[in-house]
Amino acid sequence: MGLLNTIFNRGGHDSQKLKAEIESKGFEVSDCSFECDDCTSHFPKSIKVEEDADLWESTKPFGLHIVVPTGKTDWPHDACGSHGTFSHKVSGWASDNSGKYPEIGNIKVTVSSLSSDALYTDDDYINEKKGDILLLPFFVWAKGVELKEVAGLLSAVIPDLVASRSNKASGLELSYPQFPNVKLSVDNNQSYVFFCSHRTRDKRCGITAPIMKKEMELHLRELGLYRDYGDNSPGGVQVAFINHIGGHKFVANVIIYLKQSGKIIWLARCRPSNVKAIVDECIVKDGKVRPDKIRIIQKFDPIEW
Repeated sequence: MGLLNTIFNRGGHDSQKLKAEIESKGFEVSDCSFECDDCTSHFPKSIKVEEDADLWESTKPFGLHIVVPTGKTDWPHDACGSHGTFSHKVSGWASDNSGKYPEIGNIKVTVSSLSSDALYTDDDYINEKKGDILLLPFFVWAKGVELKEVAGLLSAVIPDLVASRSNKASGLELSYPQFPNVKLSVDNNQSYVFFCSHRTRDKRCGITAPIMKKEMELHLRELGLYRDYGDNSPGGVQVAFINHIGGHKFVANVIIYLKQSGKIIWLARCRPSNVKAIVDECIVKDGKVRPDKIRIIQKFDPIEW
């Protein structure tokens, strides 16, 4: 317990109680230092981080994260704020339905650097009248969704996903005749990792996110886990950028989704020297965490696809 005692003296936490709380949520406390001596990447000295504030449960829990691919790495200050756009429609549905489903609670919406051919070749995608949606932690895609279909589709799909998870159903059929042109499918990846790169909101994110992403992709390649756009081979890890998620003073923020266990890990105050341990402990070992890096951890029953 020496590590826990040391890292939580500043926050005033009782290390034994904290360890018990982490374990009660279905996670293990890592005994790794989370530092890699071989890492040669660093943040610029100009990056200022809030080092003293307590991270533990410094953000609200949420049960659904809707990710809208844009192929971009930065966005307007209000990334989903342009009326008549696909992301605005998704965000509006989330606002209307946040808290409606007790098993989900709060709903988070972000745009992302995740991409598709349609974003560059289809006029409706280019003009933000059509789009794709990734539903996490369900690991389900809805592709080819028209603007007018967003609310109806989400209102149909989300309750089914919640019910299937609650009932521990397997082999869920993702078919909705009322949306014949929408392709629903299960994502093949074992994990998603997101870094905020929203430079328009905070330049620190625009600087630190690419450094973190590059370092993580290097280590994932070494393990054979890296998956880039277009690589649909199962069991991989995709790393992407998202817009503002809060807590920019705690850069770098890292959100990790683990498909097999249904775990969500939100870390902060992460550095390139932490990346190897984040991959090895949080992802490969399916949710082992270092307490002083945690903003929030959550666990949901995964759907048995």
